[in-house]
Amino acid sequence: MRIRLTDWRWNWRRAAPRLVPWLSIGLLVTLVLGAVVLFAWLLFFTDIFTVQAVTVVDAREHTGEHAREIIDSKLQQMALSRNIFFVQTEVLEAALYDALPQVRTVHVQRKLPGTIKAVVQEKTPVVLLLSSGRYYFVDDSGIPYEEARLETLPGIVLPTIRNDDTQTPVTLGVVALAPEFVAFLQAIQAGLPTIAGSEVAQIRIPSLSSREVHVVLGNNWTIKFDVSRSAERQLTLLSQLLSSMVSETEKQQLEYIDLRVINRVYYRTRGA
Repeated sequence: MRIRLTDWRWNWRRAAPRLVPWLSIGLLVTLVLGAVVLFAWLLFFTDIFTVQAVTVVDAREHTGEHAREIIDSKLQQMALSRNIFFVQTEVLEAALYDALPQVRTVHVQRKLPGTIKAVVQEKTPVVLLLSSGRYYFVDDSGIPYEEARLETLPGIVLPTIRNDDTQTPVTLGVVALAPEFVAFLQAIQAGLPTIAGSEVAQIRIPSLSSREVHVVLGNNWTIKFDVSRSAERQLTLLSQLLSSMVSETEKQQLEYIDLRVINRVYYRTRGA
């Protein structure tokens, strides 16, 4: 009996160094498999990772509401839609871009365990477009992206462009004014009041595709510009005209100044 026990102890001591690594591996595999099984159970058989909330930040209230509706609708169309790990954020971002022309940038994130967060940055309007009795916000690319209402007006005064062509419709999300026209208008808006000594009262265009713009000033002058040429050059010609060619008496009766002809300036006084 003593020999057998001694033999067993001796055999164990020889085998132990080889068995311990395998036991460690077995224990590790068991732990990993257990964690995988637990995660799979939580993922597919509980509501822990089910989307419970959709939040939209950095957007105005009505934009946020529309964004949440769009995200909820898209989630219903996705496979395993309510499981946060299977939510396709790029699909949600594309849907927001397509449905909301006022969106400048959007980033959709998954927030564990069950929240979808959309960070929505809206466009900043540079002008208001009045066409067929409706006002539209227009961005710096010349795209009308939202119909302007009293409750959505920004806290700044925007130049307003009146389109005299009532037959051409305005479509949200589609370019209505050339980007060059918007840049031209911004330059005129910045420089004209100083040169003419009066603020811009109204801006009119014959049509959305027109190459000219008529600016009505607070002193009842109308300045006609060619938008296909340099705004700075035309403002320089206007300054030269008013400082050296038009008398103070004529300025009191001035009706319009026409800068549309290259290197020429025409003007007319009332009653002439």
